Amino acid sequence: MSPATRILRSLRLTIGAALLLLGQPAGAQQLLDFHYTDSLTQTLLEQRRYRALDSVGRAARALGAGYPALSRRLGAGALAAGRPAAALGYYGAAQAANPLDPAARAGLALAYQALNQPGPAALLARPLPDSLRRALGLPGPGAVTSVEAEASVLLTTEQRRGAASFGRLGVGSRLGGRWALGQEVSYYRQAIELPPRLNFPGEGPNHVSRQWQYHALLTGQLAPRWQVKGGYDFITYDLGHNHLGYLALAYARPYFVVQAGAYAGTLADSARLQTDLRLTVYPLGSLRLYAFGRGSVVASGGRAYPNGLLGLGGQLRPRLWAEAWASGGQVPVLAELDGTYVYNLLDPLRRRAAASLLILASRQLVLRLTYGVEQRRLALTDSDYSLHSLTASLAWTW
Repeated sequence: MSPATRILRSLRLTIGAALLLLGQPAGAQQLLDFHYTDSLTQTLLEQRRYRALDSVGRAARALGAGYPALSRRLGAGALAAGRPAAALGYYGAAQAANPLDPAARAGLALAYQALNQPGPAALLARPLPDSLRRALGLPGPGAVTSVEAEASVLLTTEQRRGAASFGRLGVGSRLGGRWALGQEVSYYRQAIELPPRLNFPGEGPNHVSRQWQYHALLTGQLAPRWQVKGGYDFITYDLGHNHLGYLALAYARPYFVVQAGAYAGTLADSARLQTDLRLTVYPLGSLRLYAFGRGSVVASGGRAYPNGLLGLGGQLRPRLWAEAWASGGQVPVLAELDGTYVYNLLDPLRRRAAASLLILASRQLVLRLTYGVEQRRLALTDSDYSLHSLTASLAWTW
């Protein structure tokens, strides 16, 4: 094809697309021609005119002129335009037409990754060749596929409570396309002043409270939309050992993820039951803006303690995100993030607020910096005090 012919062809397709976008019947009628639609959408994709490509493709599908290659093309355009939720719909249609289509599977995996959902991505990529999985950043099973370290310092002006520190080290393993295992060890330490009647033998009024925690979480991807989680926590503290079990079921759609879960076990020599409902919403169909919330009820000592959390996050730069959240509701204990954090508290937690920056240093390395403040209840004096925390965590995935 000569350069002049190529230019005339591109001009004809552009005029046809313009007629279609202006609602002209002649442009819409041309979309019933397979060769015309195929050439037009391919040209728009090559020219990176993703909005026009999406409009033309949706119009063709509405006229019944859709086909798998068109759906893949629309999915590629949506991904390139930063709309992974829309890409899920397009690539999903292509895979439904041909479940063995590797391009559709790869596109779905990329879209789920763009929404920070590695479970469905790994499941869909399972039949793909090893070379393609590696190119997608989805390696096969491995004993150690991620490492995370976290450290916090908590400061207060309350004289009866000293500074506190927290550390956590986690390791992730991939057991196959469906299953992943996370294991973590954490340590919490705080100096506290106890009344004489509660002094530990051999100690004065000042006591250092320590809590060690082992956490294991097994995640199973039942289907791209369905995920099951089972967890276990073993916690040691001043007065003995604690055990906590966890079970949750999550359901994902392109624009939201909802999860229901329950914790049950013994903490501080008392039976505890906590039920959770979590929701994450992507109003723009991407991580450019998202909202998240959690509602919990802790049953302890014959009473029910509600606690809720609301937060908002968004992308500030290509490799920088910010989040802010707040929670309220007095609870004697509280488990969060699938049992990663268990607040087995001497002083009941009343409310919290935090803001964090998430820095994507590379494809494998993520740094999170967080400032938080929480209000706790000092039961002995029936008064409140505040803890201010600074946290840094580093996660490496390969």
